[in-house]
Amino acid sequence: MLARLAHFVALLGHPRARHLLVLCGVVVGLVLGLGTAWLVLIARQDDISDSLRELRNLSLVLADETDQAFQSMEIVQLSVIEHLREDGIDTPEQFDRQLATQEAQHDLHIRLVGLPQINDLALISRTGRLVSISRSWPLPPIDASDRDYYQSLVRDPSQAAFISAPVRNRSNGAWAILFARPYTGPDGQLIGIVTTSLQIDQLDRLFAGIAVEGDPSFSLSRGDGVLLSRYPRVDSADGPRFDPSGDFHILYGSVDHGIVAHTGMADGKPRLIAPQRVAHYPLLLVATNTVEAALESWRSRMLWMAAVATVAELVLAGIVLLGFRQLRSQERLIAANAAVLRTEAALQLADERERSAEDARRRAQQFDLALTNMHQGLAMFDLEDRLLVANRRFIELAGGHPGAVPSGTTATTIMELAVARGSFSYQDVAAFRRWRHTVVGNQTQSSSTFDLTDGRTLVMTHQPMEGGWLATYEDITERREAQARIAYMACHDALTDLPNRVLFHERLADALGHARRGHSVALLCLDLDQFKTVNDTLGHPVGDALLKAVAGRLAKRTRDTDTVVRLGGDEFAVVQVPIDKPTEAADFAERLIHMLDEPFEIEGHQIVIGTSIGIAFAPQDGLDADELLKNADLALYRAKSDGRGVYRLFHAAMDAEMQVRRRLEVDLRHALPNGQFEVYYQPLIDLKAEAVAGFEALLRWHHPQRGLIPPDQFIPLAEEIGVIVPIGEWVLRQACLAAAAWPGMLSISVNLSPVQFKSRDLVATVTAALCDARLAPGRLELEITETVMLHDTAATLATLHDLRGIGVRLAMDDFGTGYSSLGYLRRFSFDRIKIDQSFVRELGKQSDCGAIIRAVISMSRELGMATTAEGVETREQLCALAEAGCSGIQGYLFSRPVPLRDIPTMLRTMPLVADLLRQTALVA
Repeated sequence: MLARLAHFVALLGHPRARHLLVLCGVVVGLVLGLGTAWLVLIARQDDISDSLRELRNLSLVLADETDQAFQSMEIVQLSVIEHLREDGIDTPEQFDRQLATQEAQHDLHIRLVGLPQINDLALISRTGRLVSISRSWPLPPIDASDRDYYQSLVRDPSQAAFISAPVRNRSNGAWAILFARPYTGPDGQLIGIVTTSLQIDQLDRLFAGIAVEGDPSFSLSRGDGVLLSRYPRVDSADGPRFDPSGDFHILYGSVDHGIVAHTGMADGKPRLIAPQRVAHYPLLLVATNTVEAALESWRSRMLWMAAVATVAELVLAGIVLLGFRQLRSQERLIAANAAVLRTEAALQLADERERSAEDARRRAQQFDLALTNMHQGLAMFDLEDRLLVANRRFIELAGGHPGAVPSGTTATTIMELAVARGSFSYQDVAAFRRWRHTVVGNQTQSSSTFDLTDGRTLVMTHQPMEGGWLATYEDITERREAQARIAYMACHDALTDLPNRVLFHERLADALGHARRGHSVALLCLDLDQFKTVNDTLGHPVGDALLKAVAGRLAKRTRDTDTVVRLGGDEFAVVQVPIDKPTEAADFAERLIHMLDEPFEIEGHQIVIGTSIGIAFAPQDGLDADELLKNADLALYRAKSDGRGVYRLFHAAMDAEMQVRRRLEVDLRHALPNGQFEVYYQPLIDLKAEAVAGFEALLRWHHPQRGLIPPDQFIPLAEEIGVIVPIGEWVLRQACLAAAAWPGMLSISVNLSPVQFKSRDLVATVTAALCDARLAPGRLELEITETVMLHDTAATLATLHDLRGIGVRLAMDDFGTGYSSLGYLRRFSFDRIKIDQSFVRELGKQSDCGAIIRAVISMSRELGMATTAEGVETREQLCALAEAGCSGIQGYLFSRPVPLRDIPTMLRTMPLVADLLRQTALVA
């Protein structure tokens, strides 16, 4: 064009032709330069917009994946805490003792079945010690008191949960994120901590699977800015470095404003950043890529465009210069130059189109890689419902194979093809269309869950976008089934598969609803008799098998409308609804007692137990679940007190009696500090020496209102409520101090409760009492009952040998009345056998009693053990025992137990053994 214009001006012969030619060249060059710059800027903005859109989609997908992983961990934690509350674990001591077992570890392991994204499930004590962990048994010695989650939850147990900073696993060295939840008691105090862990390597694999070209990075941070995971990692000498960013508040505040461009947190490079908050947790997911990577293809195009523009400008300048010199040169030369410009422009346009196609192909590959590695199906549609993009998972959900659903296929056609292939039913498709019509009309992001006719469960999410909409489809069937299993475990007993306390309260509340409408309801509370003996003698595995067998019998004997539950231990309950009259429940209880009296065959053992049952009725005995259960428990307590193997119906007097017992419990707890106990002493007579050999220390309680309470009324209660150990220690010290002041070698005999015998400090307590009183160990005799020998025989024998080692003597009390076994005497050689007064009382009345006494005395003599007969009250009994060869006696014939101050008077007035024997002989 310039050549023709120059030629035209030259032909005109205008005197200012050269000036016009230069002016035209400058104007055209300026237009060419500005146009090239505008095209470069437009191309740059388009490339940045494409990269930003890709980052946003990736951050949305990753945030959803992270949210689902933490939700899975939270569900498992809540199920464990609910299970602990059902088991009645409400103190730190119970938490540490009852959960540090292989059974507890196995339960934690089972809860992670079907949840591969959770690495570990662990229980941490209030002191920071590892109590149990799902990964292994036995437990590794791990102390978590230095962890941030432990210190935070100890300071404030009211927190719902705590996401820890990354920590190194102390067993395998892997880095992990711990999700911790406090387990608190009714008073809000911390009992323990439940933790689940997510290995950071799992997040790395997720990030690596969808990484795009360039220099991308993905990070996960807490709401306070602590970095939890970053891909690629930033390593230091001690391992991956996870430090909070100083710019975190800028990113966290930019979530509501979309994607931002900012300086990179790790490398300082300008980056495109797509922050996205995790839906249900204080976490931030950030996807980034460098601006340099986003503009890589743009720079190549820019160089070509700049080169072409430069050549064009140079050519233009040459043309102007040549025209200025040779305005009248040949037109063919100018035309040739113009042809060169057109050729180069065409080459530039062709090359630009080729590069644009290559860039589009590369971005498509990157996007396809991200979509292929997603767990969800993803599809993008335009405003006319034509498919733009779909990943492999979406095609699989639709029942097709790669290439079965090409781009441009309408959503309606895809649904029809899915129905034809059998992936969905017509009912499923109809539900999809109704929901789709609603969300498209609202133009808002929406999510919904669909239960398909074939049993699957899909979660569908609709997200409007520019020029169409995006939808994700996730099959959560396995997750639903895992949640259902967890929910079932939360409401059922793990051992017997019966409903547990949680479901029991729900069923009882429903039954009481019937009672309020006029229907009668019966609640039966059952406690197995002799079950503890089975555990002690045959072991807990046999005891567990017995509980399963009992549960099976109970389930077979109840109606469909009734509910059988295991309340815990060997306690069961049955809710009968409806019943016409109370006799139905009484007859049913009678049948249950007979049924459970029948022997059980467990692992080659024939086991005979029984049951005691307490019954309460609604509405007569209450319409509140807790009140009705309390009343049934009171009736059960009465049944056990009345000899076991019976049932009792609740009546109001039981509550009054229980109130009296509870007041007695309160008074008993204060009796020792208030100085209400006193030790009485009863003489022990040596028949061979015909003299007092020592005294037995017997405890008495001077109640301020009820007066003197005998030991058989308060000792069992003290054992039950756990105050017998300090009381027994006090008696031992008082008895040793008293004996130290007696002349000669008079001995003192002190009874040990089975509960007191289990104390780990027993030997130390006895040693301290002897040292404080300066009493020779040989003057102290400790009496134990046969029931002590039933419990943990190895530990019991070890304690007995330790006591023998410090020099004290040991006696077996009440021999012949309990679980008498000659095997006890073989395992340990006692110094004395005490014959129970029930045999002595029947001497001369029941011939078998005399035979038993003579047999025990003869056996003891052969084993080198002394014998003492208790409860001697008549001279005839004295003579019979002396003739049988009994070593010693005690009883009212000589003296009742007296306070320490009355011993001198008692010794002066006590009858002599020789006189009693002589008087009996004279009478005979």
